[in-house]
Formats: sequence, C-alpha cells, structure tokens
Amino acid sequence: MGLFSRDKSKKPLEAREISLKPPAPSPFSASISDILKETESLQTQGYTQFKSVYNTEFDLFDDMVKLDPELNGAVRAVSLTGNKYSIDYSTAKNQRIRDSVEDFIESIDFDDLIINSMRNLLVYGNSIDKIVGKAGVGITGLQSIPITQITIVDEPLNSPRSPRAYGKDDPIMSAVTYRFREQDRDQKEYPADEIFHLKIDYRSNWFRDRLNRWTYGIWGASRFSALKQAIRAKYNTMNNRIAIEDSMTKQYITIDMKAVEHITDPNEQRERLSHIMNEVAALIESLRADQIPILPDYVRIEQMDMKNVPDNSGFLEMINSDISAVLQVPRVSQGQERGSTFAATFNANTWSVQAISRLQSVVKEGISSLFLKHLELSGIVARRRNLPTLIFEPVDEESPYQLMQRAAMGFEKGILTKEEARKILNYEPSGEGEYNDKKNGDMIKTVRPDKLDTSTVKPENNGENTT
Repeated sequence: MGLFSRDKSKKPLEAREISLKPPAPSPFSASISDILKETESLQTQGYTQFKSVYNTEFDLFDDMVKLDPELNGAVRAVSLTGNKYSIDYSTAKNQRIRDSVEDFIESIDFDDLIINSMRNLLVYGNSIDKIVGKAGVGITGLQSIPITQITIVDEPLNSPRSPRAYGKDDPIMSAVTYRFREQDRDQKEYPADEIFHLKIDYRSNWFRDRLNRWTYGIWGASRFSALKQAIRAKYNTMNNRIAIEDSMTKQYITIDMKAVEHITDPNEQRERLSHIMNEVAALIESLRADQIPILPDYVRIEQMDMKNVPDNSGFLEMINSDISAVLQVPRVSQGQERGSTFAATFNANTWSVQAISRLQSVVKEGISSLFLKHLELSGIVARRRNLPTLIFEPVDEESPYQLMQRAAMGFEKGILTKEEARKILNYEPSGEGEYNDKKNGDMIKTVRPDKLDTSTVKPENNGENTT
C-alpha cells in the first residue's frame, strides 16, 4: 500500500464546515460589554429599530426586578411579610366547614400561594392562578399562570373575533373570559369563575394589553409604572460611568532620560527607547495578578488620577430614594443604610405598614372568596361570615423585650396594675390585684379596693334591714 489508500470499501470523508466565529464565552465569566448588554434593554423605551423588546409592561417589570438590587430587596421584604399568618377556625359555623377548609389548605402549597400573591401584587398589580377542582371534592390545586401571556376580554368562550377597535372610546370593561397565549400556539380560554384573580387599585385603571386593546377597571395598577423612567435613567448613568472608566487610561509608563543619556545619535536614542518600551510591555503582560514587576530605576509606572471622572453617586442616591418612596419600603429593608436616620426610618416604617397592610387586606379578601369557592364545589352551603378567617400578624409587632420594657415602665410609674402588665406580656392572671403608688419618691404597694378582703368586716347596722 502506498501513500494513499485505494481501498474502495471505505466511504469517502465528507466535507466539514469550519466556523470562523469566536468561541462562545464561558457562562462563569463576564466582560464590561456583557454587563452593558445585560441592561441595554432597560435604557430603551421598549422598542428597537426592528422589533419591540417587551411585548407587555410586565416583561419590563420582570427585568427591573431581576437587574436592580434595590427593587429586588424591596419586593422580597414585602412579599415575605405574607409568611406570618394564621387561620382562625373558631369563626367557622360548624365542624364540616372547618374540616373542609383545613383539608384544602393542607392539599395545596398555601404558604407559597400567599407569598407569591403578595409579590405579584407589588410587581404587577395583579396575581392570576387557574383553579383546578372537581364537583363534590372541591379545589384540588391552583396553577400559576404567566401574567405576560394572559389577556382578558368581555366575550364568551370560543366566540369569533370581534370587529371592535377596542380603543378608549370602546374599552373592555368586564372580565368574562381569560385567554392564555391568545393568537399564538396552544391558545386556551377559561371562564372568569375558573380564575383566581387578585388585583389592586383597579377601579379607574386604564391598561392596554399585548394586543393593543384598551381595558378599563379590570387590570390592577402596578406601582412599578412610576419607576420605568427612573430605572432607565439609573442604568443609563451606571453604564456610561462603567464605559468611561473602562476606556480611560489608568496607568502609564515613563522612561527617564538616564536610559539614553550616554547615546548621542538621536535615531539610536529613539530605537533604544522603543526597545525599552516593548520589553517593559512584554514583561507586564507576562506577569500574573499577584506578581510585581522589577524595573530599572529609569522606568516608572505612573497611576492616573481618577478624580476627574464624574461622580454620579448623588444622582443614583436620588433614584434609590424614589424607589423607596414609590414602593413605600424603608431604605433599611433594601440594604441602603446611608442617610437613614432614626426619625426618617420611623416615619418610613409608618407608611410602609399602611402599604403592606393594604396588600394583605386584598389577599385576605381573595382567600375568603377562594374558601367559598372550595366549599361550593364540595357541595357545602356557606356564607362569607361563616368561614374561617385568615389573620396576618402585625408587621410592626413589638419584640418580647419591647413588651417587657413597656409593661415594666407602666407598672413602675403606677399607670398599670400588676394584672394589666401581666396581660400585656400574655401571662396568666395572678389574682393579687396589686399596683404601685408613687408618693414622695417612694414606691408603695397598695391593694386595689375591689381586691380587699372584706369577709371579716361587720356591717355597721349589725345586719339589720333599715329599709
């Protein structure tokens, strides 16, 4: 056999395409361009030259939460308040209702339902789940649906497309049918009574869905709508600063004339300086990050003064303050301690409690409707006032130390009795009925008149009836 095999039984090699594209970057590494590209969509107004970046506002809100740490921290802080709850079964009318509701809560991931509803109400202003149930059994599950793929119409199931323009002169004003992936593959339609839809601030809210149809009063209003421009300005500023710092020269090399002072020929001096520069550059590029170059005394590495770079910290601080103001979440809960005095934090906490309580009240009302729907499918007749009650623990609840401090101070000042102080601490009553009376700077223990032992005291009239 020669240099080339002439065996006809072997198949000839197929031609193979050679890609000239650079290899894909590792998912564990990121350059400055990758960081800028990740937040590029937030800088635009939602549209590029070729197509829309976001089909709905909800897609934009998802990216805002994903990319902005302040928003992410605020949303997490508010949603986790839904984890502190209890069910008061004593308000149920009878044992049959209590058992049915208890079985329903245990059959679904109730904790995640509450927390996810709180999050969706804050981010989207809406929370939509598909009710899965069976007659005679009740609700067996709740399927979360991507809110970006849901549209609401006032037409019955499987009705032909209406020729209406759905403008502001003729908007959709009632939720009859929920369409999943409308005008897309695997389109599905659900009647409104099979959807668990929570919404906030919806009564006068104009909303345009992804098919450019105007609706009024059926979609909840998201608080993120007021932050769209602020977040775009924030990341536009941050990306510009990163690009400026990345493009600036941070250090440079100087060569003293001592390196060529013994050379008289100007051309030879230039060649000598060029040779030194190339050698220094090659040396620096070959070093690891933990190595320090050893250079001659006539070669120095100078550092650039970065004070000339514009300082945007004040503007970013203002944007983060806007985020706190819109979401009514104290900056301390976002991890932003700077500028948060006690007085400012106290006032912010007061407003935050009101905002969170509003979200919790919407969830509480929706859960009561869900209980009622479950009992209806189970064949149990009940009214809303006969249901178990969802109770959220107070957001601004005092710690055990604060309770003890308040009770002790009230008792020492003579404002509270011993029994009242024990009631604040959730202790069992002692029955002694003593309280402190502060006179002349001394604490005197006194027995309340209603607790005096009068069994040995004789009546003044010796028991005679004077009437």
